[in-house]
Amino acid sequence: MLVFAPASVSLPRVAHAQGTQDDAITKAARARFQEGVEAFDKGNFEAARASFKQAYALKQHPAVLLNLAQSSLKSGHFLESAKMFQQYLADPQGDKKADAQHGLTDARAKLGRLDVTAPPGSEVTVDTDVVGKTPMNEAVDVEAGNHTVRTRLPDGTTSEQKIAVTAGQILPVRFGAAATVVTQPTNPNPPVVHTEPVLSTNPLIVQQQQQQQQTVIVNTNPPEHVEKVRPVAALALIIAGGAVTVGGFILAGIFAAEKGTANANYMTVNNNIIDAEKAAHINPQTCNPPPNGYASACSTLQSNAANVNQDATVANVGVALGIIGLAATVGGVIWYFAGAKAKEPSSTSITPWMAPGFGGVSLRTTF
Repeated sequence: MLVFAPASVSLPRVAHAQGTQDDAITKAARARFQEGVEAFDKGNFEAARASFKQAYALKQHPAVLLNLAQSSLKSGHFLESAKMFQQYLADPQGDKKADAQHGLTDARAKLGRLDVTAPPGSEVTVDTDVVGKTPMNEAVDVEAGNHTVRTRLPDGTTSEQKIAVTAGQILPVRFGAAATVVTQPTNPNPPVVHTEPVLSTNPLIVQQQQQQQQTVIVNTNPPEHVEKVRPVAALALIIAGGAVTVGGFILAGIFAAEKGTANANYMTVNNNIIDAEKAAHINPQTCNPPPNGYASACSTLQSNAANVNQDATVANVGVALGIIGLAATVGGVIWYFAGAKAKEPSSTSITPWMAPGFGGVSLRTTF
C-alpha cells in the first residue's frame, strides 16, 4: 500500500509522498504525485491538477485526493474541487478535515447552491446530471449562472424549472402540489400564472382536481444580462454612410488636385500669351478676342479654363457627398444604440390536470 505523508499545515502547501511498495503502479503514482507537488510549488496549478489526477487514478489515497482538490480550487475548477473536498470529508481515513472544510468553503464562495424541495422519492436532475432523490441531504453545488432543474416522481410525473443562481447564493427551488413556484422573488414584474380550467362537471371530481392541481412557472427569472435587439437597418445605414463619406472625400481630394493642376496650366498659357503680345508691341488683351497668330494658344487657354471649372465642380460634389455620408453615419450610430429594444424572455407554464378516465398536463409557452 502506498502511504502519503500528510499535507503541510500551512496552506497552500501540498502533501509529499513516500512509498513502501516498488510495483510499477506505485512507482508511476509516486512519480505523478511528485510532479504535482513541484508544479503546485511553482504556482502552475493547472499542471499540478493534471498530475494529481493521474496519481489518484493509479492510487486512490485520501492524501492525493486532498491535494487534487486544492489544485483544482487554485486552477479555477470550483465545482470539481467542491466535490473532491466533500469526498475527502466523507472518507474516514482523511485526517485533514479542517483543511478540507476550509477548501470547501472557499470553493462554494465561487459557486451557487440549489436547495431543492419536492415530494419524497422524486428524482432530481440539474441540467443533464441526476443529483439524487428527495429528500435531499443538502443543497446541490452548481456553477453560477443559468440551469434547468427537473424532478421525476415515482409515478413518472415530471416538472421542470429554469433558474439563475449567483456565486455564494443558496437558491430555494420548490416543487410540490401545494406551491406555485416563482424562482426569483425579487423580480419587480412577476409573471402571470396561467391555470387551465377544470374539465369535469362532477362536483366531487372537481374538488379532487382543484386539490391536485399544480401550476409551475418555468423561466421566471429575468436574466442577469438583458439581451437587446439592435435595428438591422441602422447598421446598414452606418455601413452605407461610411462608404459614401470615404468615397466623397476621396473624390473631392482627387479633383481638388486636378483643379490645381488645370489652374496652373491656365496661368502658364495666359502669361505666355501676354508676354508674346508685349514683345510684339500688341496691346495685351489675352484672347478676347484672340489676336492674329494666337488662335491655337487661346484655344488651349480656354480648354484649361474649362478644366478648372469642371474639376472645381466635381470636387465640390465630392465634399457634399462626404458631408451627407458623414451625417448618415452619425445618424445611423445614434439609431443603432438608441433604437435597441430589450428582448422579451420566454416563459412557460405547466399545469397538471385530470378528468374521468384520462389525465395529463397542459403547456403554455411564450417566445
